[in-house]
Amino acid sequence: MSVTAIKYPALHVSAATAELVTDILVLYPQAQIVPRVTPLEDEDISVEVRLPFDREGIYQARDQIHAIVIQLQEQYDVLILASAVPA
Repeated sequence: MSVTAIKYPALHVSAATAELVTDILVLYPQAQIVPRVTPLEDEDISVEVRLPFDREGIYQARDQIHAIVIQLQEQYDVLILASAVPA
């Protein structure tokens, strides 16, 4: 966890976004991560993760991405929606 993110709460969203993108790309280098122009609810971070997988692969990716999201939400105290969808 970044000391800067703890010291300056305004940096939580940017730090969480950078870590989210990095963690997803480590697992799925072929992913296209696209920000949503308008969040679906009241998320601080809202992205669509496009993957060239079949239905079963997308379900597995959703589970892994969801685990990343939960960890980052707790770490940075932000609301995140990251949806894995077929490319």
